[in-house]
Amino acid sequence: MKVSHNWLKNLVEITSTPEDLSEKLSIGGFEVESLEDCSENINGVVLGKVLSVLKHEGSDKLSICQVDIGNSKNLQIICGARNIKPNIYVYVATVGAKLSAVSLTIKRSEIRGVISEGMICSLQELGLEESSEGIEIIDEDLALKHELGTPGSNLLQLNDFIYDLAITANRPDGMSVTGIAREISALLESTLNFPEVNQKYNIHLIKGIQLCQEAITSDCIYTITCIDGVNGEKLSPKWLKDRIEKSGIKSINLLVDLTNYILLEQGQPLHAFDKDKLSSLIGKEVSPEDFTVRKAKDNESLVCLDGKKYDLNENITIITCCDNPIAIAGVIGGLETSVTNSTSSIYLEGAVFNPVTIRKSSKAVGIRTESSSRYEKGISSKNTIGAVARAINLLEEYFAINLPIIHTSNLISHKDIFIKLRRNRIHKILGPLIINDKFKKRNLSDREIVDKLTLIGCSLKSKDYGWDVAVIPNRSQDLIREIDLIEEIARLIGYDRFDLNLPNPIKPGKLTSEQLALRKVKLGFTENGFNEVLTYSLVPDDKETLIKISNPLLIETSCLRNNIWKEHLEIVNRNIKAGQTSCYVFEIGNVFYKNTDINQEEVLNGAIFGNKKFGKWVNSGKDNDLNYYQARGKLKEALSSLNIKIDDKPTDTYDFLHPGRTAKLIIEGKDAGYFGEIHPKLILEKKSLKKVYLFSINVVKLLEASTRKNKWIPIFNQYPIVPKMERDINFVFNKKFLISDITSQIRKTGKSLLEDVYLIDVFEDIKLGDDFISYTFRLSYRDKDKTLLDSDIKSIHSSIISKVEESFNTKMRN
Repeated sequence: MKVSHNWLKNLVEITSTPEDLSEKLSIGGFEVESLEDCSENINGVVLGKVLSVLKHEGSDKLSICQVDIGNSKNLQIICGARNIKPNIYVYVATVGAKLSAVSLTIKRSEIRGVISEGMICSLQELGLEESSEGIEIIDEDLALKHELGTPGSNLLQLNDFIYDLAITANRPDGMSVTGIAREISALLESTLNFPEVNQKYNIHLIKGIQLCQEAITSDCIYTITCIDGVNGEKLSPKWLKDRIEKSGIKSINLLVDLTNYILLEQGQPLHAFDKDKLSSLIGKEVSPEDFTVRKAKDNESLVCLDGKKYDLNENITIITCCDNPIAIAGVIGGLETSVTNSTSSIYLEGAVFNPVTIRKSSKAVGIRTESSSRYEKGISSKNTIGAVARAINLLEEYFAINLPIIHTSNLISHKDIFIKLRRNRIHKILGPLIINDKFKKRNLSDREIVDKLTLIGCSLKSKDYGWDVAVIPNRSQDLIREIDLIEEIARLIGYDRFDLNLPNPIKPGKLTSEQLALRKVKLGFTENGFNEVLTYSLVPDDKETLIKISNPLLIETSCLRNNIWKEHLEIVNRNIKAGQTSCYVFEIGNVFYKNTDINQEEVLNGAIFGNKKFGKWVNSGKDNDLNYYQARGKLKEALSSLNIKIDDKPTDTYDFLHPGRTAKLIIEGKDAGYFGEIHPKLILEKKSLKKVYLFSINVVKLLEASTRKNKWIPIFNQYPIVPKMERDINFVFNKKFLISDITSQIRKTGKSLLEDVYLIDVFEDIKLGDDFISYTFRLSYRDKDKTLLDSDIKSIHSSIISKVEESFNTKMRN
């Protein structure tokens, strides 16, 4: 939002310099991104009078001019303009002046043997016009009001500053000059001088008008006003043109400029339609009842004011006249019904639309305008009729128009809505003020509270508990709760003036077991050569199962992801293309699923490619790929600090993983994720450039298991004082049985004396058969109180053998 310092001075008393005011606005919440001195580009340019003009003997196009700039000695200036002549007033750039528009510093120079002591300027050379046919000849009446040598900025009214403000989404009042003026009044505690609006016009409620319920909700409004007797050829007065152009809007004609002026001054977008063009479009005399607001149809299009043709769809809200599209609501008007030089009557539209519909329309057509940016932030419908009346007041100053009737869809109630503001709540939230350099403290007085809220336009009613506060319409979007008012009081008083209000004593915070465990996980992965990555949770729509965002910014970020492995695969592919021989990545992030409800799951995901080696020359000719067990070992090492057991169970349920080299990861008997090699078909389809291993673990299940008391807190176990007894057993099993299931059965059967069991040998032979394999297990027995004898373990050992033979349909080998 750009606004002129001189314009602001007409609305509010400003007692500080532009630089100081910029700092105050920034501290107050309206960040000033830049402060532009309008006179900076014409420093050194003064008013001069051409006394005489002689032809240059060495050139047909150059002239030697004697110019008076109010000094004791006249300047001799060489000029090549065709319109140069004696006794005219001109802008003279003196020696040392820097004309940034033409990247020129004026020097005393010699041109074809004649000294030139300056430059007579055109408006183009001063940076005030895009092109000029000659030097600028100043109007004599204007020039005579000033002495020769007067800075050109005085004549051009460039003694001004332009503030470029960054307005946040929660302060839509900052999108109007009156809103900024009110903010300055509050910061400087100065008086306001807003223009008086004469609301003398009849207001008529339109019955039966068709309005889109999504776009025009109960707190919105649509007004249309017929105004005859205008003239599209009339140009704007200099003051109006100056104000809108300094705000970054090009002047067109008085009718269009007035709508833009109200947009800037009041923050209320207006649009003018040419009445005769509307009547021609619908084939009859247009009336207010002919205007409607509806959603566009897929086969419709509209040529807009920028000359481009836009294809419309059902996401775009449009204004129609007898069902003919004439504007994209709140965004841009149509070219066919626009105001031109031939316009003699207009229909003036003023409305407040639902911000969501404007945002959708703006995004759908790919343009954002001054109007749409204000509607998106939200404006109050209580100001709309007043803004329309202000526009008509200004039209009456320049045109002989009859009193028009303002037709409205909704008679907005101006009844105040009060917010309860408690005195003790203010004191509790803000604490005491620091007085006399921290030696004295006190709470805010009632007078201070009332004064600050009155400065921003609030009206207050005194109550026993404090006040009932009514907020002006411009601030009704952000001041809606008691805490908002308290924050506003603190902002205007100054946050730095309040005492520290810390708990006493201060209790130090600490990380929970789950947070510590998560840090251990990240540290474990980085210590084992993994890089932590962060990928977007928003992805393009490629499946019906994805959860769609209701109002996405881009098509590429229109859905919530249901996996992370695709992003990790792309990261690995990019590293392979960059010539990397290995890539280990991991990420802790969220995925989203839609069943009956939307579910969010936090997962630990990662990818493993290649073998990280330090001595490349040793293995330069060998295969760099890891096998399944080596890759699985990398994951085991990374999670070793958690002291939990993760079992693997073969599976073929994941269509993107190799059906014979994939396992479900089991934690405490529950499915917690997967580990597997990428499916060969993805390599053939070039979706994966090399063999990659992917893993995913549910973070909640991982942390629950690792933070159980018996796992998280180390427990000292007494060293055994008696020896153990070991026995080996060997069976031939069908390959379909898992070693984890076999060892689990052995532990379950021998739990009274069995201390440990582990696999010590695997043997395959054609004599055993293709579907069979031999496993040898070593069983350790121990009694904590005595040394075991063979007779003590005989029955348990026999039971284990019998149970294994029965459960897995096998026989013990001799």
